[in-house]
Amino acid sequence: MNDSPVVIGALLCLTLTGCFAKIHDLPAQPKDAAALFAPLEDQELLVGLAVSGGGSRAATFAAGALEALAETSVQQGAARRSVLETVSYMSSVSGGSLATAYYIANKPPRAEPMLTGEGLSPRYREFFSGYKTAMQTNFQERGVVRQLAYFRAFNPTKLAYSLSEVWDAQFLHDMTFAQVYEREHRGDIPRVILNGTVYNSGRRFAFTTLPAADFDYDFIDILIDELKKPDRPVPVTPEGMAIIQKGLDKASRQFLPLTFERVGADYRNLRLSLAVATSASFPPVVGPVTYRIEGSPTYMHIGDGGLFDNLGTESLTTLFLKKIPQGSTKRGLIIVIDTSFPFDAGGPELDGNDKGFQVFREDPSRIVGIMEERANTYQTLLWHSLRTQGVVLPDFAHLRIVVLKHVDAEWTGYQDLPESCRKDFSTDVTPKQIQQAVSVIPTLFKIKTPCHGDLLLKAARKVVEQYRHRIVGFLEAK
Repeated sequence: MNDSPVVIGALLCLTLTGCFAKIHDLPAQPKDAAALFAPLEDQELLVGLAVSGGGSRAATFAAGALEALAETSVQQGAARRSVLETVSYMSSVSGGSLATAYYIANKPPRAEPMLTGEGLSPRYREFFSGYKTAMQTNFQERGVVRQLAYFRAFNPTKLAYSLSEVWDAQFLHDMTFAQVYEREHRGDIPRVILNGTVYNSGRRFAFTTLPAADFDYDFIDILIDELKKPDRPVPVTPEGMAIIQKGLDKASRQFLPLTFERVGADYRNLRLSLAVATSASFPPVVGPVTYRIEGSPTYMHIGDGGLFDNLGTESLTTLFLKKIPQGSTKRGLIIVIDTSFPFDAGGPELDGNDKGFQVFREDPSRIVGIMEERANTYQTLLWHSLRTQGVVLPDFAHLRIVVLKHVDAEWTGYQDLPESCRKDFSTDVTPKQIQQAVSVIPTLFKIKTPCHGDLLLKAARKVVEQYRHRIVGFLEAK
Protein backbone atom coordinates (compact mmCIF):
# COMPACT_ATOMS: atom_id res chain seq x y z
CA MET A 1 0.00 0.00 0.00
CA ASN A 2 1.33 3.42 -0.99
CA ASP A 3 1.18 5.80 1.99
CA SER A 4 2.40 8.88 0.09
CA PRO A 5 -1.11 10.32 -0.58
CA VAL A 6 -1.86 10.04 3.14
CA VAL A 7 1.41 11.74 4.05
CA ILE A 8 0.88 14.47 1.49
CA GLY A 9 -2.67 14.99 2.72
CA ALA A 10 -1.51 15.24 6.31
CA LEU A 11 1.20 17.75 5.41
CA LEU A 12 -1.27 19.78 3.36
CA CYS A 13 -3.69 19.79 6.30
CA LEU A 14 -1.01 20.99 8.68
CA THR A 15 0.19 23.64 6.25
CA LEU A 16 -3.14 25.07 5.21
CA THR A 17 -5.35 24.62 8.23
CA GLY A 18 -3.19 24.03 11.29
CA CYS A 19 -5.18 20.87 12.09
CA PHE A 20 -4.07 20.34 15.66
CA ALA A 21 -6.06 22.08 18.38
CA LYS A 22 -4.09 24.47 20.56
CA ILE A 23 -4.60 24.11 24.30
CA HIS A 24 -3.35 26.70 26.77
CA ASP A 25 -2.29 24.79 29.88
CA LEU A 26 -2.13 26.59 33.23
CA PRO A 27 -0.58 25.28 36.45
CA ALA A 28 -2.90 24.53 39.35
CA GLN A 29 -2.89 26.96 42.26
CA PRO A 30 -0.45 25.86 44.99
CA LYS A 31 -2.37 24.03 47.72
CA ASP A 32 -2.71 25.75 51.11
CA ALA A 33 -0.88 28.80 49.75
CA ALA A 34 -1.85 32.43 50.21
CA ALA A 35 -3.94 34.13 47.51
CA LEU A 36 -2.07 34.70 44.28
CA PHE A 37 -2.94 38.40 44.42
CA ALA A 38 -3.62 40.09 47.76
CA PRO A 39 -6.70 42.38 48.01
CA LEU A 40 -6.06 46.12 47.72
CA GLU A 41 -7.78 48.83 49.74
CA ASP A 42 -10.70 50.73 48.21
CA GLN A 43 -11.49 54.45 48.31
CA GLU A 44 -14.78 55.89 49.55
CA LEU A 45 -15.55 56.99 45.98
CA LEU A 46 -15.45 54.18 43.41
CA VAL A 47 -15.21 55.17 39.75
CA GLY A 48 -15.36 52.55 37.00
CA LEU A 49 -15.03 52.60 33.23
CA ALA A 50 -16.96 49.96 31.25
CA VAL A 51 -15.56 49.72 27.72
CA SER A 52 -17.78 47.95 25.17
CA GLY A 53 -16.97 45.60 22.34
CA GLY A 54 -16.87 46.61 18.70
CA GLY A 55 -13.43 45.78 17.29
CA SER A 56 -11.19 48.66 16.28
CA ARG A 57 -14.22 50.95 16.21
CA ALA A 58 -14.59 50.44 19.95
CA ALA A 59 -10.84 50.63 20.62
CA THR A 60 -10.48 53.91 18.70
CA PHE A 61 -13.54 55.54 20.28
CA ALA A 62 -12.34 54.42 23.73
CA ALA A 63 -8.89 55.97 23.18
CA GLY A 64 -10.55 59.26 22.22
CA ALA A 65 -12.96 59.11 25.18
CA LEU A 66 -10.17 58.40 27.67
CA GLU A 67 -8.19 61.35 26.32
CA ALA A 68 -11.22 63.65 26.67
CA LEU A 69 -11.82 62.38 30.23
CA ALA A 70 -8.13 62.97 31.01
CA GLU A 71 -8.53 66.59 29.87
CA THR A 72 -11.64 67.10 32.04
CA SER A 73 -10.80 68.44 35.50
CA VAL A 74 -12.70 67.91 38.74
CA GLN A 75 -12.34 69.59 42.13
CA GLN A 76 -11.61 67.11 44.91
CA GLY A 77 -10.82 68.69 48.25
CA ALA A 78 -8.35 71.49 47.80
CA ALA A 79 -6.96 70.13 44.54
CA ARG A 80 -8.09 69.85 40.96
CA ARG A 81 -7.30 66.65 39.12
CA SER A 82 -8.25 64.82 35.95
CA VAL A 83 -11.47 62.78 35.88
CA LEU A 84 -9.41 59.90 34.47
CA GLU A 85 -7.18 59.97 37.56
CA THR A 86 -10.23 59.18 39.73
CA VAL A 87 -10.93 55.90 37.87
CA SER A 88 -10.32 52.90 40.11
CA TYR A 89 -11.71 50.07 37.90
CA MET A 90 -11.90 49.21 34.20
CA SER A 91 -14.11 46.43 32.80
CA SER A 92 -14.04 45.67 29.11
CA VAL A 93 -15.14 43.41 26.27
CA SER A 94 -13.59 42.49 22.90
CA GLY A 95 -12.28 45.60 21.12
CA GLY A 96 -12.72 47.50 24.36
CA SER A 97 -10.37 45.00 26.00
CA LEU A 98 -7.69 45.91 23.46
CA ALA A 99 -8.04 49.60 24.36
CA THR A 100 -8.00 48.75 28.07
CA ALA A 101 -4.90 46.56 27.74
CA TYR A 102 -2.98 49.27 25.85
CA TYR A 103 -3.93 51.79 28.55
CA ILE A 104 -2.80 49.65 31.49
CA ALA A 105 0.38 48.48 29.79
CA ASN A 106 1.59 51.89 28.59
CA LYS A 107 0.02 54.52 30.86
CA PRO A 108 2.64 56.68 32.62
CA PRO A 109 3.07 55.96 36.34
CA ARG A 110 0.98 57.51 39.10
CA ALA A 111 3.69 60.06 39.93
CA GLU A 112 3.25 61.68 36.50
CA PRO A 113 0.35 64.20 36.68
CA MET A 114 -2.15 64.10 33.83
CA LEU A 115 -2.93 67.81 33.91
CA THR A 116 -0.85 70.96 34.12
CA GLY A 117 -2.00 74.56 33.96
CA GLU A 118 -1.97 74.26 30.16
CA GLY A 119 -3.96 71.04 29.83
CA LEU A 120 -2.51 67.56 29.39
CA SER A 121 1.07 67.19 30.53
CA PRO A 122 3.63 66.69 27.72
CA ARG A 123 4.10 63.03 28.65
CA TYR A 124 0.37 62.35 28.51
CA ARG A 125 0.02 64.22 25.21
CA GLU A 126 2.64 61.87 23.78
CA PHE A 127 0.93 58.86 25.37
CA PHE A 128 -2.51 59.64 23.92
CA SER A 129 -1.07 60.42 20.49
CA GLY A 130 0.48 56.96 20.34
CA TYR A 131 -2.64 55.39 21.85
CA LYS A 132 -5.01 56.77 19.20
CA THR A 133 -2.66 55.81 16.38
CA ALA A 134 -2.11 52.27 17.67
CA MET A 135 -5.84 51.54 17.98
CA GLN A 136 -6.30 52.27 14.26
CA THR A 137 -3.72 49.71 13.10
CA ASN A 138 -4.89 47.08 10.59
CA PHE A 139 -4.64 44.15 13.01
CA GLN A 140 -6.61 41.88 10.68
CA GLU A 141 -3.91 42.06 8.01
CA ARG A 142 -1.09 41.59 10.51
CA GLY A 143 -2.86 38.64 12.11
CA VAL A 144 -3.37 36.91 8.75
CA VAL A 145 0.29 37.48 7.79
CA ARG A 146 1.36 35.85 11.04
CA GLN A 147 -1.04 32.96 10.43
CA LEU A 148 0.59 32.27 7.08
CA ALA A 149 4.13 32.74 8.40
CA TYR A 150 3.56 30.13 11.12
CA PHE A 151 1.46 27.72 9.00
CA ARG A 152 -1.72 28.44 10.96
CA ALA A 153 -3.91 29.52 8.04
CA PHE A 154 -7.69 28.95 8.35
CA ASN A 155 -7.43 27.88 12.01
CA PRO A 156 -9.60 30.34 13.97
CA THR A 157 -8.28 29.23 17.36
CA LYS A 158 -4.72 29.91 16.30
CA LEU A 159 -5.75 33.27 14.85
CA ALA A 160 -6.44 34.34 18.45
CA TYR A 161 -2.81 33.48 19.25
CA SER A 162 -1.59 35.30 16.15
CA LEU A 163 -3.45 38.46 17.16
CA SER A 164 -2.11 38.25 20.71
CA GLU A 165 1.43 37.94 19.35
CA VAL A 166 0.89 40.95 17.07
CA TRP A 167 -0.31 43.02 20.05
CA ASP A 168 2.65 41.87 22.16
CA ALA A 169 5.11 42.83 19.46
CA GLN A 170 3.53 46.23 18.92
CA PHE A 171 2.63 47.52 22.42
CA LEU A 172 1.81 44.92 25.11
CA HIS A 173 5.36 43.52 25.34
CA ASP A 174 4.44 40.08 26.78
CA MET A 175 2.96 41.67 29.89
CA THR A 176 1.64 39.06 32.35
CA PHE A 177 -1.07 39.25 34.98
CA ALA A 178 1.63 39.29 37.67
CA GLN A 179 2.98 42.47 36.06
CA VAL A 180 -0.54 43.91 35.78
CA TYR A 181 -0.96 43.40 39.52
CA GLU A 182 2.36 45.13 40.22
CA ARG A 183 1.08 48.24 38.42
CA GLU A 184 -2.29 48.00 40.20
CA HIS A 185 -0.54 47.63 43.57
CA ARG A 186 1.57 50.75 42.95
CA GLY A 187 -1.54 52.71 42.00
CA ASP A 188 -0.27 53.33 38.47
CA ILE A 189 -3.41 51.90 36.86
CA PRO A 190 -7.01 51.01 37.76
CA ARG A 191 -7.98 47.44 38.73
CA VAL A 192 -8.73 45.57 35.51
CA ILE A 193 -11.44 43.12 34.41
CA LEU A 194 -11.39 41.66 30.89
CA ASN A 195 -14.63 39.79 30.18
CA GLY A 196 -15.14 36.59 28.20
CA THR A 197 -17.89 33.98 27.86
CA VAL A 198 -17.45 30.30 28.76
CA TYR A 199 -19.00 28.33 25.90
CA ASN A 200 -19.30 25.22 28.10
CA SER A 201 -21.84 26.86 30.44
CA GLY A 202 -22.71 30.27 29.01
CA ARG A 203 -21.30 31.98 32.11
CA ARG A 204 -19.27 35.16 32.15
CA PHE A 205 -15.52 34.76 32.72
CA ALA A 206 -13.54 37.58 34.32
CA PHE A 207 -9.81 37.82 33.62
CA THR A 208 -8.76 39.86 36.66
CA THR A 209 -6.46 39.98 39.67
CA LEU A 210 -9.43 40.90 41.88
CA PRO A 211 -10.48 38.31 44.50
CA ALA A 212 -13.34 36.13 43.28
CA ALA A 213 -15.22 37.03 46.48
CA ASP A 214 -15.46 40.65 45.30
CA PHE A 215 -18.12 39.56 42.80
CA ASP A 216 -20.22 37.58 45.30
CA TYR A 217 -23.08 40.06 45.66
CA ASP A 218 -25.89 38.22 47.44
CA PHE A 219 -28.94 39.93 45.97
CA ILE A 220 -31.11 36.84 46.51
CA ASP A 221 -31.53 37.31 50.28
CA ILE A 222 -32.20 41.03 49.86
CA LEU A 223 -34.89 40.40 47.25
CA ILE A 224 -36.50 37.54 49.19
CA ASP A 225 -36.69 39.68 52.35
CA GLU A 226 -38.41 42.40 50.33
CA LEU A 227 -40.93 39.95 48.87
CA LYS A 228 -41.75 38.59 52.32
CA LYS A 229 -42.81 41.97 53.71
CA PRO A 230 -46.46 41.81 54.80
CA ASP A 231 -47.33 45.30 53.56
CA ARG A 232 -46.62 44.56 49.89
CA PRO A 233 -49.47 45.51 47.48
CA VAL A 234 -49.50 41.93 46.15
CA PRO A 235 -48.53 39.40 48.86
CA VAL A 236 -46.55 36.33 47.83
CA THR A 237 -47.84 32.94 49.04
CA PRO A 238 -45.41 30.38 50.56
CA GLU A 239 -45.83 28.18 47.48
CA GLY A 240 -45.10 31.13 45.23
CA MET A 241 -42.07 32.09 47.33
CA ALA A 242 -40.61 28.58 46.95
CA ILE A 243 -40.89 28.80 43.15
CA ILE A 244 -39.39 32.29 43.11
CA GLN A 245 -36.48 31.31 45.34
CA LYS A 246 -35.64 28.27 43.21
CA GLY A 247 -35.55 30.41 40.06
CA LEU A 248 -33.50 33.16 41.72
CA ASP A 249 -30.95 30.68 43.08
CA LYS A 250 -30.37 29.42 39.55
CA ALA A 251 -30.12 32.98 38.21
CA SER A 252 -27.56 33.97 40.84
CA ARG A 253 -25.26 31.11 39.82
CA GLN A 254 -25.52 32.15 36.18
CA PHE A 255 -24.71 35.80 36.83
CA LEU A 256 -21.74 35.27 39.16
CA PRO A 257 -18.64 35.26 36.96
CA LEU A 258 -16.04 32.54 36.88
CA THR A 259 -12.41 33.53 37.45
CA PHE A 260 -9.15 31.63 37.33
CA GLU A 261 -8.97 31.90 41.11
CA ARG A 262 -12.41 30.28 41.40
CA VAL A 263 -11.45 27.37 39.13
CA GLY A 264 -8.08 26.83 40.81
CA ALA A 265 -5.63 28.02 38.14
CA ASP A 266 -2.29 29.76 38.67
CA TYR A 267 -2.46 32.45 35.99
CA ARG A 268 0.32 34.76 37.15
CA ASN A 269 2.32 34.11 33.97
CA LEU A 270 -0.66 34.28 31.61
CA ARG A 271 -0.01 36.94 28.99
CA LEU A 272 -2.40 39.90 29.02
CA SER A 273 -2.51 39.78 25.21
CA LEU A 274 -4.00 36.26 25.20
CA ALA A 275 -6.73 37.37 27.63
CA VAL A 276 -7.53 40.23 25.23
CA ALA A 277 -7.62 37.84 22.27
CA THR A 278 -9.91 35.53 24.26
CA SER A 279 -12.25 38.39 25.13
CA ALA A 280 -12.34 39.34 21.44
CA SER A 281 -12.75 35.84 19.97
CA PHE A 282 -15.85 35.53 17.82
CA PRO A 283 -16.10 32.08 16.15
CA PRO A 284 -15.95 30.99 13.44
CA VAL A 285 -13.61 33.86 12.55
CA VAL A 286 -11.46 33.96 15.72
CA GLY A 287 -11.18 31.54 18.64
CA PRO A 288 -12.37 30.36 21.01
CA VAL A 289 -9.31 29.91 23.22
CA THR A 290 -9.21 26.63 25.12
CA TYR A 291 -7.74 26.51 28.64
CA ARG A 292 -6.93 23.48 30.78
CA ILE A 293 -5.71 23.42 34.37
CA GLU A 294 -2.97 20.97 35.32
CA GLY A 295 -4.47 17.81 36.77
CA SER A 296 -8.00 18.57 35.52
CA PRO A 297 -9.74 16.61 32.73
CA THR A 298 -11.92 19.63 31.90
CA TYR A 299 -11.33 21.95 28.95
CA MET A 300 -12.72 25.48 29.21
CA HIS A 301 -13.55 27.08 25.86
CA ILE A 302 -13.69 30.85 26.33
CA GLY A 303 -14.53 33.47 23.73
CA ASP A 304 -16.26 36.77 23.04
CA GLY A 305 -17.40 38.49 26.23
CA GLY A 306 -20.04 40.27 24.18
CA LEU A 307 -22.12 37.11 23.98
CA PHE A 308 -22.91 37.59 27.68
CA ASP A 309 -22.63 41.36 28.08
CA ASN A 310 -21.24 43.52 25.28
CA LEU A 311 -20.85 46.61 27.44
CA GLY A 312 -18.71 45.24 30.27
CA THR A 313 -21.16 46.76 32.76
CA GLU A 314 -22.31 43.62 34.58
CA SER A 315 -18.92 42.87 36.12
CA LEU A 316 -18.62 46.46 37.37
CA THR A 317 -22.21 46.60 38.59
CA THR A 318 -21.86 43.34 40.53
CA LEU A 319 -18.56 44.54 42.00
CA PHE A 320 -19.94 47.94 43.02
CA LEU A 321 -23.10 46.47 44.52
CA LYS A 322 -20.91 44.24 46.71
CA LYS A 323 -18.75 47.18 47.77
CA ILE A 324 -21.59 49.70 48.30
CA PRO A 325 -24.15 47.92 50.49
CA GLN A 326 -27.41 49.56 51.58
CA GLY A 327 -26.68 52.31 54.11
CA SER A 328 -23.01 52.61 53.11
CA THR A 329 -21.29 56.01 52.92
CA LYS A 330 -19.44 54.86 49.81
CA ARG A 331 -20.54 56.08 46.39
CA GLY A 332 -19.92 54.74 42.91
CA LEU A 333 -19.90 56.12 39.36
CA ILE A 334 -19.81 53.86 36.29
CA ILE A 335 -18.95 55.55 33.00
CA VAL A 336 -19.91 53.33 30.06
CA ILE A 337 -17.94 53.87 26.85
CA ASP A 338 -20.41 52.27 24.46
CA THR A 339 -19.37 51.72 20.85
CA SER A 340 -21.44 48.61 20.28
CA PHE A 341 -22.94 48.37 16.80
CA PRO A 342 -26.43 49.92 16.92
CA PHE A 343 -28.78 47.10 15.98
CA ASP A 344 -31.15 49.35 14.02
CA ALA A 345 -28.28 50.73 11.92
CA GLY A 346 -28.74 47.79 9.53
CA GLY A 347 -32.47 48.37 9.20
CA PRO A 348 -32.44 50.68 6.15
CA GLU A 349 -30.30 48.18 4.20
CA LEU A 350 -32.70 45.35 4.97
CA ASP A 351 -35.70 47.51 4.10
CA GLY A 352 -34.54 47.75 0.50
CA ASN A 353 -32.93 44.31 0.12
CA ASP A 354 -34.86 41.46 -1.48
CA LYS A 355 -32.15 38.91 -0.50
CA GLY A 356 -32.54 38.66 3.25
CA PHE A 357 -29.69 36.22 3.85
CA GLN A 358 -27.15 38.62 2.34
CA VAL A 359 -27.12 40.84 5.41
CA PHE A 360 -26.28 37.88 7.66
CA ARG A 361 -23.47 36.80 5.34
CA GLU A 362 -21.94 40.28 5.57
CA ASP A 363 -22.72 40.75 9.27
CA PRO A 364 -23.04 37.34 11.01
CA SER A 365 -23.08 39.02 14.43
CA ARG A 366 -26.56 40.34 13.61
CA ILE A 367 -28.02 36.99 14.64
CA VAL A 368 -26.47 37.35 18.08
CA GLY A 369 -27.53 41.00 18.07
CA ILE A 370 -31.20 40.05 17.90
CA MET A 371 -30.87 38.08 21.13
CA GLU A 372 -28.78 40.84 22.69
CA GLU A 373 -31.44 43.46 21.92
CA ARG A 374 -34.07 41.37 23.65
CA ALA A 375 -31.85 40.64 26.66
CA ASN A 376 -30.92 44.31 27.03
CA THR A 377 -34.60 45.30 26.96
CA TYR A 378 -35.48 42.92 29.78
CA GLN A 379 -32.40 43.96 31.75
CA THR A 380 -33.33 47.64 31.45
CA LEU A 381 -36.88 46.96 32.62
CA LEU A 382 -35.67 44.90 35.58
CA TRP A 383 -33.00 47.30 36.78
CA HIS A 384 -35.15 50.40 36.47
CA SER A 385 -37.95 48.64 38.35
CA LEU A 386 -35.60 47.62 41.16
CA ARG A 387 -34.01 51.07 41.31
CA THR A 388 -37.31 52.95 41.56
CA GLN A 389 -38.51 50.62 44.36
CA GLY A 390 -35.30 50.92 46.33
CA VAL A 391 -34.73 47.17 46.16
CA VAL A 392 -31.29 45.55 45.61
CA LEU A 393 -29.79 48.68 43.99
CA PRO A 394 -28.48 51.77 45.82
CA ASP A 395 -30.23 55.08 45.09
CA PHE A 396 -29.02 57.49 42.41
CA ALA A 397 -27.00 59.49 44.95
CA HIS A 398 -24.90 56.42 45.77
CA LEU A 399 -24.60 54.70 42.37
CA ARG A 400 -24.77 56.52 39.05
CA ILE A 401 -24.30 55.21 35.50
CA VAL A 402 -23.43 57.59 32.66
CA VAL A 403 -23.39 56.19 29.10
CA LEU A 404 -21.10 57.74 26.47
CA LYS A 405 -22.31 56.32 23.14
CA HIS A 406 -20.62 57.06 19.83
CA VAL A 407 -23.91 57.61 17.98
CA ASP A 408 -25.13 60.17 20.54
CA ALA A 409 -22.60 62.80 19.46
CA GLU A 410 -24.36 66.00 18.39
CA TRP A 411 -23.09 67.22 15.02
CA THR A 412 -23.85 70.60 13.45
CA GLY A 413 -23.09 70.02 9.75
CA TYR A 414 -20.34 70.04 7.12
CA GLN A 415 -18.03 72.51 8.92
CA ASP A 416 -18.09 70.25 11.96
CA LEU A 417 -16.57 67.32 10.05
CA PRO A 418 -12.89 66.34 10.46
CA GLU A 419 -10.75 67.49 7.54
CA SER A 420 -10.21 63.89 6.37
CA CYS A 421 -13.99 63.50 5.88
CA ARG A 422 -14.79 66.63 3.88
CA LYS A 423 -14.38 64.86 0.53
CA ASP A 424 -16.75 62.05 1.60
CA PHE A 425 -19.76 64.28 2.35
CA SER A 426 -21.66 66.94 0.44
CA THR A 427 -21.54 70.47 1.80
CA ASP A 428 -25.25 70.31 2.67
CA VAL A 429 -24.89 67.15 4.78
CA THR A 430 -27.24 67.10 7.77
CA PRO A 431 -26.33 66.21 11.39
CA LYS A 432 -28.56 63.13 11.07
CA GLN A 433 -26.63 61.93 8.01
CA ILE A 434 -23.31 62.31 9.84
CA GLN A 435 -24.75 60.41 12.78
CA GLN A 436 -25.87 57.63 10.42
CA ALA A 437 -22.39 57.45 8.87
CA VAL A 438 -20.88 57.01 12.34
CA SER A 439 -23.43 54.32 13.20
CA VAL A 440 -22.47 52.05 10.27
CA ILE A 441 -18.70 52.03 10.82
CA PRO A 442 -18.15 48.24 10.70
CA THR A 443 -16.99 45.90 13.45
CA LEU A 444 -13.53 44.88 12.25
CA PHE A 445 -10.07 44.77 13.73
CA LYS A 446 -9.04 47.58 11.43
CA ILE A 447 -10.25 51.10 10.64
CA LYS A 448 -11.14 51.11 6.94
CA THR A 449 -10.51 54.82 6.22
CA PRO A 450 -8.82 57.78 7.97
CA CYS A 451 -12.25 59.46 7.98
CA HIS A 452 -13.74 56.63 10.08
CA GLY A 453 -10.99 57.01 12.67
CA ASP A 454 -11.29 60.79 12.84
CA LEU A 455 -15.10 60.62 13.07
CA LEU A 456 -14.83 58.27 16.05
CA LEU A 457 -12.25 60.43 17.82
CA LYS A 458 -14.28 63.59 17.33
CA ALA A 459 -17.49 61.83 18.39
CA ALA A 460 -15.74 60.72 21.58
CA ARG A 461 -14.71 64.26 22.41
CA LYS A 462 -18.22 65.56 21.71
CA VAL A 463 -19.99 62.95 23.85
CA VAL A 464 -17.66 63.49 26.82
CA GLU A 465 -18.36 67.21 26.64
CA GLN A 466 -22.12 66.60 26.38
CA TYR A 467 -22.11 64.52 29.58
CA ARG A 468 -19.33 66.36 31.40
CA HIS A 469 -21.72 68.09 33.81
CA ARG A 470 -23.18 64.75 34.95
CA ILE A 471 -19.78 63.19 35.53
CA VAL A 472 -18.19 66.18 37.24
CA GLY A 473 -21.36 66.92 39.22
CA PHE A 474 -21.39 63.43 40.73
CA LEU A 475 -17.67 63.44 41.51
CA GLU A 476 -17.82 66.85 43.19
CA ALA A 477 -21.01 66.14 45.19
CA LYS A 478 -20.49 66.06 48.97
